[in-house]
Amino acid sequence: MTNRNCGRSRSGRPGQKAAARAGGPVFKEPEVRRWPHPVGEPPVVRDQEPTLHYVRCALSYQNQLLADIKALLEQLTADRTEEK
Repeated sequence: MTNRNCGRSRSGRPGQKAAARAGGPVFKEPEVRRWPHPVGEPPVVRDQEPTLHYVRCALSYQNQLLADIKALLEQLTADRTEEK
């Protein structure tokens, strides 16, 4: 479909700028409100240390399994390309 603007500019109608200068409504941006940033860090709770240790160990184990799977898949891919 053809865009036919018949010589009109993209800025809008010519009367809009004149109305704004002649006391028309003037829009301004809304005021920006920000939440205050916490000054100190939250206290460290030592009761969670065993739980965090368990989570770290589980993630480490999963990362090792993923690395092993990746190595096996790369080996299978290399073997298939050699066969062809």
